[in-house]
Amino acid sequence: MGESDVPGSAGAGLPARSLDPPRDLGSHANTRGVYAARTTLLEPTRTHGSFELREVDHADRSVFEFMTGDAALAGLEPRSAVYLDIETTGLSGGAGTTPFMIGLGRFDGERFELWQGFLREPDEEPALLEECARRVAESSGVVSFFGKSFDRHRLEDKMRMHGVAPPFAERPHLDLYHPLRRLYRGALDDGRLQTMERNLCGVTRADDLPGSFAPAAWFDFLSARPHLLEDVFRHNFDDILSLVTLYAHLGRALVEQRGEERGALDHGRPELAAERAMALARLYLKRRELESSLAWAETALDRVGGTRQRELALLRAECLRRLSRTAEARSAYGALTGERDACAAGALFELARLEPEDAAALPLLDRARDLARLSDLRLADLVEKRRARLVARLS
Repeated sequence: MGESDVPGSAGAGLPARSLDPPRDLGSHANTRGVYAARTTLLEPTRTHGSFELREVDHADRSVFEFMTGDAALAGLEPRSAVYLDIETTGLSGGAGTTPFMIGLGRFDGERFELWQGFLREPDEEPALLEECARRVAESSGVVSFFGKSFDRHRLEDKMRMHGVAPPFAERPHLDLYHPLRRLYRGALDDGRLQTMERNLCGVTRADDLPGSFAPAAWFDFLSARPHLLEDVFRHNFDDILSLVTLYAHLGRALVEQRGEERGALDHGRPELAAERAMALARLYLKRRELESSLAWAETALDRVGGTRQRELALLRAECLRRLSRTAEARSAYGALTGERDACAAGALFELARLEPEDAAALPLLDRARDLARLSDLRLADLVEKRRARLVARLS
């Protein structure tokens, strides 16, 4: 039964089951035995959501190094990388979990090749893993979503069990989950792939089979019962295309514009732009790139309001202080002291540090301590320690 023959889930809650084997499976052989795979070739202009696959060419790879701290990712060329997503019999670790479908996307010349290796029976596992290892070893690196924590380890466990040399340690690995979560944590409900793809790339899946149904679909197939494997293939297919488009999105995060004048990165979602600017301000501060942190903090201040604006104003003041722009820092901290919250406590604490006279700093610390006890116990501890040292000097 072809993919277009599967009815949607609107009526019965799930697509119709089938006794047919998955369509378009080719049988292949290597030194470890036989395995099956489906290969789909797509044009680089193929759209997935609002992105075309070829937009990976405009990604700035230095963004990946900046966001993760992994210098190897600067060499992760999008056209020679593999985009990895697997379907397994469960979420637990160890060799008892079987990856029965391995999806690997890569650009083959101008076109995008989406290869889905599949276990028709458990005995084909060594050959399938051998082919997976070969494809990863021939790539410039791996792109996944939560794959560093899950997909990679499930494959490595099985490869070692069957005597297949795992290729992952020698390859750069961009796990998109972590940098995207850092950029958009406050703007999105959760960090799931489908949440990211929908909000960042405009992907809407029609009648998608939840991943939790994938194990039962494979076990039904092995037992010759009606199954939903065709929908598992489609789910895996969409996952891999989302890796490509999210790579393209993340690679434009610092310029906030898509390549070839395709417009703003956020297609009319100002909350995404605000959240990203705040995250970048914090990341640059963490890396001690103070001028960049200050610039992003000021950009974010123009985009947000409410209590988050006070948090950003405190971050901006810290940048000014660390840049030795003391007068501006004093003014920025002073503007935050009128409320009774953690930001006011932090501002008073920093003003006390900037105060050259111990006697003048003490009342600032007293006010900071009282506010921090109500809003930030960690800060309250820091204030108390500094206050004790100050009192000791004064006496």
